[in-house]
Formats: sequence, C-alpha cells, structure tokens
Amino acid sequence: MTKATISRRVLDTLIRAKLAKLNGCVNVEPLPVAWRRRDSSGCNWEIPGWTGDAHLVETCVLQLRDYLRFLREQFDIPEDEKAST
Repeated sequence: MTKATISRRVLDTLIRAKLAKLNGCVNVEPLPVAWRRRDSSGCNWEIPGWTGDAHLVETCVLQLRDYLRFLREQFDIPEDEKAST
C-alpha cells in the first residue's frame, strides 16, 4: 500500500489535535516529528520525545498508541524535511 506524503507540520498538528482530546493530557506535548530511515514497519518518521510529567506522558502515549499506529501506516514525511526545523 502506498502511503500519502504530508509535511511534518501537518503530522504534528494531527498528533497534537488528538492529544488535546484525551483526558489528563493537557500538560503533555510531543516534540516535533523527525525524519528517520525507514524502519522494518515501513515508517520514516518518529516522535523523538515528549514533555510533561513522566507518568502522564506514559498514560497519554498509551492512549495514543492506536492512533499513532494508524498515522505510521498511512503517512510518510518528505526526506527533504529531515533537516528542517
């Protein structure tokens, strides 16, 4: 299956919008999406880290797990964005 290519900014917006709808995740934020070499699952991006209380981050990431899996299956980011900020 061919993935759609979207900008890092759009992907960040999708992730943050979903996170904003989750209970208890108000003070948790993902770092901006970063390009990486395609892994064994075929994904070429990652969230390099999170900010917020460690326990809340763990809880929120668990709540986001299925949504992030969906995004990884559907979207790539352009390689030329790997070095941009």
